Amino acid sequence: MMEEDGFTQMKLLTNANVAFGFNNGCYDDELAGSPIHYSVAERTLLGIFLVLVIVLTILGNVVISMAVVFFKSLRTYTNCFVVSLAVADILVAVLVMPFGMYHQVMNEVWELGDAMCRVASSFDVMFTTSSILHLSCLAADRYFAICCPFYYHGRMTRRKVIILLVMCWTLPIIISFIPIMNRWNTIGIEDAIKAKTPPGTPICMFLVNIPYSVVGSILAFYIPVCFMIVVNVKIYSVARRQVRQIRTIQLSIPGPAKKFKCKEAKAAKTLAVVMGGFGVCWGPFFVLNVIDPFIHYSIPYKLWTTAIWLGYVNSTLNPFLYFFFNRGFRKAITHLLNCDSCSRFRVPEDEAHLAHFIQPSRDSSGRTSADARTPEDGLKIHHNNTVCTLHPEHCPL
Repeated sequence: MMEEDGFTQMKLLTNANVAFGFNNGCYDDELAGSPIHYSVAERTLLGIFLVLVIVLTILGNVVISMAVVFFKSLRTYTNCFVVSLAVADILVAVLVMPFGMYHQVMNEVWELGDAMCRVASSFDVMFTTSSILHLSCLAADRYFAICCPFYYHGRMTRRKVIILLVMCWTLPIIISFIPIMNRWNTIGIEDAIKAKTPPGTPICMFLVNIPYSVVGSILAFYIPVCFMIVVNVKIYSVARRQVRQIRTIQLSIPGPAKKFKCKEAKAAKTLAVVMGGFGVCWGPFFVLNVIDPFIHYSIPYKLWTTAIWLGYVNSTLNPFLYFFFNRGFRKAITHLLNCDSCSRFRVPEDEAHLAHFIQPSRDSSGRTSADARTPEDGLKIHHNNTVCTLHPEHCPL
């Protein structure tokens, strides 16, 4: 028995980056599967590809942020959340993806120490939670803008936006850094961790106990996702009713038929696409995250790695979703990319004209109302708390 234990311990030490399954107190490397051991050529190609993903993520989200900063038509309270979400995605590329790339390129060997391993895991949980809280705020913002437009324009103030943004960043810190740095996520699973990462082995493996897995996943993913689904269904229902009413009014207007574009409905459509992308990318990870502790951490390594990087890719995907599904962002980004001189940026004449008319007007007391002036070449319709225009350019997110 002693010889067998010595052989097992030697096997664990020599295969420092092997992830073992845990089943009823017995550890079996056939359950979880061993990490992939890449050759030098494979590691080089993988490293180049992951660097490109990181660079693309940073550049894409920087462009989204610049579009909001430099184009007045995009400077709305809604897009404050979009910029903050873009910042979270940039930080994923700067503070999370490099550690994941290091893990892959080094064949899961971790030479950065236990403290840095916990910091990297905390960043991962923090920015994921921050992203979904931003999307929840966006969903609530679009709900009030479409379903209660007069309430929205009167109550959504800069102060409230700042409070919501602070919450989107502070709550994830509480969920991530405090429990992980204090090792609350490992209480009760010390034996499994010792089997997977024997003392002296250079491994960074983030395991969580059942309470942290269930409670954390419910608070950080499942409740917000359910909330966003309910809100988007409500938005879709109201938007369809408003579109039918707009078409009825359109038929009563003499002259050539023109296609009406509802500003808030288009913004809600873009938001739904972004939320759908988030759910597709991060859904598999959170499903595995809940299941794994109940099956003794035996989910295959390749499946875990695929789920994690699929979640990371969501940060790369978001800028492209805004570009392809939102006309305002597409026009602004096109102007930025076609700029002859990057030393100066200006709002194009048509965008400045647009921004002048889509900004909510204020009365003598400084309060914001839902009314805005109508340009000479446009037609704005007020019907059942819906404000629409003939110009699709008037529809930034």
